[in-house]
Amino acid sequence: MDFHAYLLRCSDGSYYAGHTDNLEQRMGQHQTGILGGYTARRRPVTLVWSERFPTRDEAFAAERKLKGWSRAKKEALIAGDWALVSELARNRQGDRERGASILRQAQDERGRRVDSVELATPDKEITARGELILSLSKGEPPVATPAKYSITRAAHAAILAAAATAAPNEACGLLLGTAAHIETAKAAANVHPEPLRHFEIDPAELIAAHKAVRDGGPKVIGYFHSHPNGLPRPSATDAASASGDGRIWAIAAAGAVTLWCDAPSGFEPLSYGIKEG
Repeated sequence: MDFHAYLLRCSDGSYYAGHTDNLEQRMGQHQTGILGGYTARRRPVTLVWSERFPTRDEAFAAERKLKGWSRAKKEALIAGDWALVSELARNRQGDRERGASILRQAQDERGRRVDSVELATPDKEITARGELILSLSKGEPPVATPAKYSITRAAHAAILAAAATAAPNEACGLLLGTAAHIETAKAAANVHPEPLRHFEIDPAELIAAHKAVRDGGPKVIGYFHSHPNGLPRPSATDAASASGDGRIWAIAAAGAVTLWCDAPSGFEPLSYGIKEG
């Protein structure tokens, strides 16, 4: 079952955020006023944005975050202007760091912190949507840190291309390069018996890659896979499959690529930059 977070534009121009497991049915309920509450007094309403989430908790977390967003930020989201969403988030973050009185007042009124979206790479137009969805699904926004890892533009594009080609199945492949730099992303066959929800890299391709290393080829530093209907972050299945060996995992979803370290204590997010190559 899929779950959705959504935004409605009401007849008075205001916005309403909600979540549901049946978007079509919920829209009918809003239009008829059967739900009562805020939208019943502001009909007709128009669905202006929605996003699918794999669990109800994530959809509900997204709804709560959207309710705390400014009107400008909501409208940037509706327009699909991810660069502007990022800019508004950075401005909001800067205001918080300076202790701006407007933000303190907003926090007092809502009883919770004003949220922000921080992007991991300089190519914000490329990754903004995925990072936005990632931050919506988490209880706290990700913390911005200096980029310690890098990936070539060709490898970044190869991961996204593999994800698009494999959909609706999960894509998978190998990350080749040095300790902190991904030079190449090599797509591999997904041989898992349930490729719609899981991935398993073809053992023959793993063996060939490691043999190439012995022959002087690039080192296998990690793996990538996609979440066709999910978020660009490790799932419960990923966590169960992790070995804690310190390798890099790249996860593609919602048009974004995020990097994670398979650490002994669990997956740790990695900031990165894109380099030409």
